[in-house]
Amino acid sequence: MECSSVYAARQWPDGEIQAIGNDGCSCGSTDFELVQTVDESSAGETGAE
Repeated sequence: MECSSVYAARQWPDGEIQAIGNDGCSCGSTDFELVQTVDESSAGETGAE
């Protein structure tokens, strides 16, 4: 089932992705996929100068 919801999640060393603070999605799914990674050097940047 795919509903396109977005959750903060943690990716474990074995590759498993687990939502933070939730056991699963509101649609009932417990399978998550990574949609974006953040480069540590750009984390927290807003683009404002």
